[in-house]
Amino acid sequence: MKLKKSTLLLPLVFAASMFASPFANALQMEPLSLVLKPAGAGANQIFSVINESAKPIAVQFSMTTRQQQGDKEIRLPADDKFMIYPPQTIIPPKTAQKVRVQWLGDSNVQQEQAFRLIAEQVHVSLDKEPTGVTMLMKLVGALYVQPSKTQSNVRVSAVRPQGNKLSVTVTNTGTRHQILDKAILNLQHGNQVISLKGNQLLGMEGKNVLAKSTQQFLINKPAQVQNAAWVASLNVQK
Repeated sequence: MKLKKSTLLLPLVFAASMFASPFANALQMEPLSLVLKPAGAGANQIFSVINESAKPIAVQFSMTTRQQQGDKEIRLPADDKFMIYPPQTIIPPKTAQKVRVQWLGDSNVQQEQAFRLIAEQVHVSLDKEPTGVTMLMKLVGALYVQPSKTQSNVRVSAVRPQGNKLSVTVTNTGTRHQILDKAILNLQHGNQVISLKGNQLLGMEGKNVLAKSTQQFLINKPAQVQNAAWVASLNVQK
């Protein structure tokens, strides 16, 4: 079925997380993450949000900060730093709709600021007769406010065997987040060098290390790695 275009403006930035609903694929967004500038035209962006289901979907939006502490993500309310218009809406079925979000915070930030945009389905009775159990969904998106001349700087700050796994601690001392995309982990002990990539880095490949953050990852331990001291270096695609 050909999608209709709606004239409503919505604010949204969904990136990959969907939670527990048989309708989890009903709501889509293109693209899946957003980079805003702290000032100027780049501080205001528009997306397309698509309701692929056969029924209207009521959604409300909120913003939070995003900080990495160990294996946890810390989020605090950040609605006052953005304009989201409207803060809630009903998206008609089989409809593509425009989405708008604007940065209202500090125009002189010196390093990238990471946020989450959260879209939560709201139960609104749109049918004359209730159908019983209502399954709601929640989408979590990535949004970055990124000043000019920022760059990531990731390095391996620790590596050690942990059972049948290898614990790899990665620190980003830079001013921009870094996705560990097409990463190559080099391990060296004396004259012995091991290079790991692709499926050998499951649990680490594709992960995100925010600016000024440290993350610990567990990957499968190569057979050559025992309890000796290994020196590690990391190459990533920027």
